[in-house]
Amino acid sequence: MTIHKVKYPFAVKHLSIHDSIDVAYCDEGNGEQTLVFIHGLANYLSSWKYQIKTLKNKFRCVAMDLPGNGLSSRGDYPYSMFFYAECVYKLIEQLNLKNVVICGHSMGGQIAIILALRYPHLIEKLILIAPAGFENFNSRDVLLFEQGLSFGNMFYSDETGIESSIMQSFYTPNNEANHIISDLKNLLQNQSLTQWKAMCKGSIMGMLNEQVSQYIQNITCKTLIIFGNKDHFIPNKILHPFQTTEEIAKFGEAVIINSKLLLVPNAGHFVHIEKHDVVTNSISSFLLD
Repeated sequence: MTIHKVKYPFAVKHLSIHDSIDVAYCDEGNGEQTLVFIHGLANYLSSWKYQIKTLKNKFRCVAMDLPGNGLSSRGDYPYSMFFYAECVYKLIEQLNLKNVVICGHSMGGQIAIILALRYPHLIEKLILIAPAGFENFNSRDVLLFEQGLSFGNMFYSDETGIESSIMQSFYTPNNEANHIISDLKNLLQNQSLTQWKAMCKGSIMGMLNEQVSQYIQNITCKTLIIFGNKDHFIPNKILHPFQTTEEIAKFGEAVIINSKLLLVPNAGHFVHIEKHDVVTNSISSFLLD
């Protein structure tokens, strides 16, 4: 598969984790602890470039493109949260990673939560950045969301949707937003729009149908939670207009017993990019604690 005009910041390797699934990943740095980064909905491993560039000096850093995203294989996959979690688990297993710290953003946060719950023996620490999974959606919410998707009112559904969603992910739009938009549009050109939409819809419905908010109390490992206080996507502004990001974040902190919360001022959903110095320093301190 040839991707034009998209240059990743790190050397990309490929690993077959299943007969039909080839994942692209980067493996940078050395250290006793290994950070495994999981990106969010319809994104790619480059979203972690600021964290990896700094943290690889002290830790081993592994980031992957989830199947259907970035440079990983496309296919008729279920695109559920458990599917993604098992793909990450297989990567960890095949690379024989030790002292694993899972770091997930947005949808990647919900995937990270599932991994921490299913494989507590494997996960040493957990880092959740603007994670999906804390917010609860009732059956009516799920139905309304599914109806909206059926009518094509979907995040990332086409090039216009990509641009809108990325711009809204930043509190203050900047050149980084434009770079991500350009990359994702170019990646989209290398697959069918039908397949892209199926991946997006499957991922969104996976987040809704495999909710974890009622289970996060069972997380036992030390957990760092990071939110930007100007997050446009969490909570959902249409379904939960009276909830705030701070309320969602503090709910997670209260329920996950061994956790601490960092609420970053003047930062949006892509807090790890917009305020990358603050987030990276907090991750480093958390790992060394």
